[in-house]
Parts: sequence; structure tokens; C-alpha cells
Amino acid sequence: MRAIAVTINKGGVGKTMLVKNIAVAATEAGLNVLVLDMDSQQNAQNWARRRETLQKRQLPLVRFTTEGDLPAEMLKAERAGCDLVLIDTPPGRSSEAPAAVEASDLVLVPFVNDQDAYDGVLKTAGLLRRIGKEGYGVLNCATPNSKTHEETARAVLELIKLPFAPVVLHRYDAHRNASVKGLTAPEFDPGSVAATEIELLWDWVSAKLQLNAVAHVHNEVA
Repeated sequence: MRAIAVTINKGGVGKTMLVKNIAVAATEAGLNVLVLDMDSQQNAQNWARRRETLQKRQLPLVRFTTEGDLPAEMLKAERAGCDLVLIDTPPGRSSEAPAAVEASDLVLVPFVNDQDAYDGVLKTAGLLRRIGKEGYGVLNCATPNSKTHEETARAVLELIKLPFAPVVLHRYDAHRNASVKGLTAPEFDPGSVAATEIELLWDWVSAKLQLNAVAHVHNEVA
């Protein structure tokens, strides 16, 4: 079983969007996926409810959990044969983020081109170094057809010494419109640029954690 924590102590940068899209991509790749929502706002949980109600889709499975229950949830997931757990963390200073990072194999740090977000990236990068976990910054909501945000982000992350994920996510309405319907951009608008970016991100994440091999085994068994 592999686990990914998506965290930064800044709200509004797309943590839940990243979790939802990776979870659906992994599910469609044939993996058993669990999303653990540690945010008291329960945005991932609310999206899952819309997904089930409007789309009659029960996967990926999403559960709300607390810091205290996280180890037990992770153990249950492993015993149930889960391939991938995604942990969505709350913004702000909290003890949930360190717990999620500790439980993960890979940490994704979504951020936007904004000074407050960069401050959050700096603090989160420090957390990763203290705990000794591998993490990558994921630039989100970049302006389409512009390299300025990407160039700035690369320069800042180089100073912070946090690796930059090879896929940049741009600001497209498909993400917001899909969420309203309990979907993700690739489901809502297949073939769109937004969908392609998510597919590329999943390709990178799955290769990083060698999840493509697990999916192949599942497909062979099926």
C-alpha cells in the first residue's frame, strides 16, 4: 500500500482538487483507493456525497478521519487490500499535517503564485525536512498560455530547496464545473487541456510510487 499526503498550511490552493483528481485517476487505473479527509470542512467528503447522489458513483471511497484515528484507518486500509491512500489535510497550523506527512510515502504541496502561498510552501518544506519525507511542490491555478507563473514558482522553490513537480496545473473552469457535479475534470470534459494535465500528473505520480505495476497486476487478475 502507498500513501500520499497533500498538504500546505494555506487554504484555497487546491489541496482537495488535487486529491479528488488523483483518487479518480487511480480508481480508473484499476487501483483500490481510499481518500482520508482530515479537514473539518470535509470538502472531499461533501464532493463524494455529490458524486454518489448525482452520478451514482461510489468510488473512490472517501472517509473523514481525525489525527487520533489516522493510524487505525491506515491499518484497516492495508488489511482491506487498499493500493493507495490519499490524505487531505486542513489549512493553517495544526497537528493533522505532521501526522499525515508521517504516514505518507510521498507528499504533494500544492500552491499558487502568491506570496502567502510561498510562505506556506516554506513552512511545509521545513516540516518535510524535519520528518524526513520526500515532497514536491505542485503549481496550481497558473495562468494558461503564460510562463510567468511557472518561472517564478521554479525560482522560489529552488531557493526553498523543494523539488518542483514536472506537471503544472492551470486555471480552467472544468475543475470548478466538474466539482459541482461530483466529478473531476477528465470525467467532465475528456480531452480538454485540464483533463490532459491531470492525466500527466497521474502518470508521474503512479510512476513515482510504482503504482502502474500494481494496476497491471490487478488488470491481469481481472
